[in-house]
Amino acid sequence: MTKYEFISVILACIAVIVSLVVWFGQRKIQRESNDLQRATSELAKKQLEILLREEQGKDTARLSLGLFRDGKTYRFRITNISEVDAMDVEMDLLVEKPADSPIIASEYAEKFPAKKIPPHSSITLIAALHFGTPTAYNALLKWTNPDGSKVQEETYVAL
Repeated sequence: MTKYEFISVILACIAVIVSLVVWFGQRKIQRESNDLQRATSELAKKQLEILLREEQGKDTARLSLGLFRDGKTYRFRITNISEVDAMDVEMDLLVEKPADSPIIASEYAEKFPAKKIPPHSSITLIAALHFGTPTAYNALLKWTNPDGSKVQEETYVAL
């Protein structure tokens, strides 16, 4: 083997080694690129789910229930926290004995079922609390959405 053949073989071996190093580097970069594409795809799916949920949420009412002190009296407040009307709204306190309910029956009968609570509006009820009554209650809110679907939501309210 001549000197030039020997140099050609060494250069060819060096070229093979360089090619293998580049090939392994490219595989690593391709693997990272695929991982990033997968993550981007999952993020896009989650964003689409959030957008769909928000779009559905625009057509449904959401209510909140609060108990607060108003001067010397206490009151329950039902607030429509959505952007659509809540219709046929009712509230039931989940108490063991109906006699333990702090809601004044005549006032409740006068105001409920509330035909319509517009967005960001409220209805209040006097809460006849005294030293023997609890200051926290589980309650069931019921209402009808503008599309006609009925909703029942259990909630917790505390002073």
